[in-house]
Amino acid sequence: MNLYVDVGNSRIKWVHHESSVAADSLAVLGEQWKALQSLEIQQISGSCVRGSLMADQIDQLARACFGKNVGWQSSTARACGVTNAYTEPEALGVDRWLALIAARARNPGHACIVVDAGTAITVDLLDASGLHRGGVILPGAKSMLDTLDRAEQLFPDAGRNLHELAKSAQALTRNTQDAVLAGIIFAVQGGVSVVIAQQARQISAKIEALPILLTGGDSSMLKLDGLQTLLVPDLVLDGLRVLAENRE
Repeated sequence: MNLYVDVGNSRIKWVHHESSVAADSLAVLGEQWKALQSLEIQQISGSCVRGSLMADQIDQLARACFGKNVGWQSSTARACGVTNAYTEPEALGVDRWLALIAARARNPGHACIVVDAGTAITVDLLDASGLHRGGVILPGAKSMLDTLDRAEQLFPDAGRNLHELAKSAQALTRNTQDAVLAGIIFAVQGGVSVVIAQQARQISAKIEALPILLTGGDSSMLKLDGLQTLLVPDLVLDGLRVLAENRE
């Protein structure tokens, strides 16, 4: 049995069977993994965008629980039918790379767009040949909010409020707090929509027919009416699995 772990900027997700599990801290992850010590884990494959210190700490945890190191993945020039667009392939965020690999496995022979909405929002285009044509990185909703002075005092429940407001954000608000939150929602929704439209034009694709895979904790904020969207919460974990299966 294999175990896959995705260390994002704000949370850790892992899976060893079907359903993924989230951990808000290393302590929580440790308790979760200790409960699996009776299982025979053959290999652990991981993605980490939170730096080498966090990767080292999770390695220590993996050794203590399973007697194995995590095989941390990095972006390469080519893998699983996907060709990296970056001139320095390793500079592409490994989470983006793995999401593209998973997207290709879901849409072989077809172009698609991957939108990962989290601390940052990435929008990447994969053409029908499997070539990653490039992408865009935008600040996420919470990141925008955190740039404001006294954000924590003014918006103590910002995370919940942003997700709720995204369902029915209004352009005519009547207090500063709502005005700021609505502005952030519209910036996220509008920015992603503009990028998707331009990427579709780059490959002369009909935007309505182009599969758009959504992932990340803030993907519910996106409003892409009329487009062919599919929510895939564990796209990075899926990419780790596809990569491992292609190496076996």
